[in-house]
Amino acid sequence: MPEELTLQLESVSVVVTAEFHNPSILNPDFLVSRQIVPEDWTVSETLTTPPFSVVKYDNGVEWSVDQSRLTVSEQAGPAFDGLCRVHSLAIEYLTKLPHVPYRDLGLNCRVSMKVLDAHSWLLKRFAPPWLQGERIVRKLSPKFVLDAGDAECHCSLVDGQQNSDGYVIADCNVHHQGLQNMESLCAAIARWPERQGWISQALDSLMVKDVSG
Repeated sequence: MPEELTLQLESVSVVVTAEFHNPSILNPDFLVSRQIVPEDWTVSETLTTPPFSVVKYDNGVEWSVDQSRLTVSEQAGPAFDGLCRVHSLAIEYLTKLPHVPYRDLGLNCRVSMKVLDAHSWLLKRFAPPWLQGERIVRKLSPKFVLDAGDAECHCSLVDGQQNSDGYVIADCNVHHQGLQNMESLCAAIARWPERQGWISQALDSLMVKDVSG
């Protein structure tokens, strides 16, 4: 029988590209005054410049923006279900800045799955039989582009070996192209719980489903 797949969410992020973002406005005071971030959050690091700005909080939430890309991310976030803080934060930001010439949206997550030997597991699962016994293969990182209906999911798998523990890391990006207004971006971000369930099913097909028969 196939092994049970246990997903651990390592990080999650929202990326919004634009014809032109204004990095110089991103700072802790701006985020609080626009009621995007609660005023009781503690800032651990901040940098504001015309080409690039970043604001990090001690709860793991991080904002960064350059002239083409806004990223809201959270490390070691909540369990792999439901709407995360970064999605609500991104929606608040976009709502307060509706007239930016936005372009594309990426809903991203990094998920880890514990296995006994990540390298051997990846070879056995994805490499052709003639390659599985080759010691010359030091690393295998399969990549997939999946049809997610009105979006495209890019998924890459890597060996995340840590000391004696084995992990397979899945980096997933649900890419939405051409969402050029605030309303469509917010609607797509709000669908993250649905996308999360879809990603879980896709990873189950890629990594757990028995293909021996």
